[in-house]
Amino acid sequence: MSGPVFDAALPPPHSGDWRKARREDSPRFASYTPPGGEGVPFVLNGFRFTGGQSKDTAEYPFGGQWSNERLNERPQTLNVEGFLRGADYILLRGAMVAALRVPTDDDAPGILDLPFWGRFPVVVGDGYEVSERSDEQGQCRISIPFTRAGASPAARMEAAPAAGLEDALADLREAAVDNIDAALDSRALDGPSLRAGFGQVVAALLAVAGRMQGPQRLLNSVTAAVTGILNIGNQIVRAPRDFALAAFNAAGAVAGGVIEIRNSAASYGSGAHRTFLPSLPPPDNLRNALLLFLSAAGFRLPGEPATVAQETTRHATENLYRTVAFLAAAEIIADVEDPTRQSAAGYWRLLERLAASIDRENPAVHAALQNVLSALSRRLAGQGLGAEARRHIPSAAPILYLSHHLGCEEDALRRLNRIADSFTVGGEVVYV
Repeated sequence: MSGPVFDAALPPPHSGDWRKARREDSPRFASYTPPGGEGVPFVLNGFRFTGGQSKDTAEYPFGGQWSNERLNERPQTLNVEGFLRGADYILLRGAMVAALRVPTDDDAPGILDLPFWGRFPVVVGDGYEVSERSDEQGQCRISIPFTRAGASPAARMEAAPAAGLEDALADLREAAVDNIDAALDSRALDGPSLRAGFGQVVAALLAVAGRMQGPQRLLNSVTAAVTGILNIGNQIVRAPRDFALAAFNAAGAVAGGVIEIRNSAASYGSGAHRTFLPSLPPPDNLRNALLLFLSAAGFRLPGEPATVAQETTRHATENLYRTVAFLAAAEIIADVEDPTRQSAAGYWRLLERLAASIDRENPAVHAALQNVLSALSRRLAGQGLGAEARRHIPSAAPILYLSHHLGCEEDALRRLNRIADSFTVGGEVVYV
């Protein structure tokens, strides 16, 4: 965010002099006005305004005392108590309940007008109350909780800086590397656990690279980038930061290799299906790599930790690989050609699940994760996602004829249906 998208300061009061604000000659009533409606006046009996700051408080052992880090300003809440009274209070009571039932949100708030405070844009809270007593004829009591209106997600999206996905990915990578470097200091690090986790991360990346098909030159390049991490095996205990950088570089090489193979004229394009055996569809490297990276939400190292240092090292290593996989998956999703709305939604759900599995206690990591999701969301929204349709083809027909008849490119038909036969297609066909 480049700055606040709304002003959380108090509204200007009706007057700095309380007598003038109350208007002794013609007393000013408090009122609530629903969106698009008329204000309902009431006699204010009590008002509570609450706010605060959310913070991260860390406690340290052995007399280390504590430290506080501000995270954000908490939402402001406004609780009013008052009366509806007079000969026509029954009509006022009905009008007030009707006003409180009108839906409110950040884009369509109600207005709470208070004599000594001014006008607040508000959202009606949970549990407003209207009560009557038999010994208090001609009036009823009201108690209403409000939350001050803020900024809707859409408004925040519009106000967010137009940083590209590449910048957001780079920021998350930097935050994650700094995070593991700080987490695995000399007191919290367990050398054997880190080496074991290092091997598991390499194995997971090799599993993704092993599912790729394409020109041998590109496959060798990707495999060399992953196995090259092993060269730092003896120094990872001294520099966990180097381990993290190497893991990100290797995952980036895998993602880049997948995209390069897709773009390679030798494997994909108008003659893609003729490069491979005629009885087999071209390999869907993007989909295979995506599913493996997106499954990293369940990545766990084997065994059980016996010490605090082992548990800390284990948690940091697992969290690192999930972040590595998240970045690689986001990069691949952004490069998927002509995704349908259904496929994009499926990938997005898995990506959010993976993001939720990443430890977000570090504010920098949390903010960087959200920026990546926002940037990727904008990238996908700008692609004009198409909607998949299905049609049953009762008898097999040539794929070129179906492409013309359905108005769908031949390559898209092959991608959506994983067509093995290059000549005729029948049965249930998915197209866009």
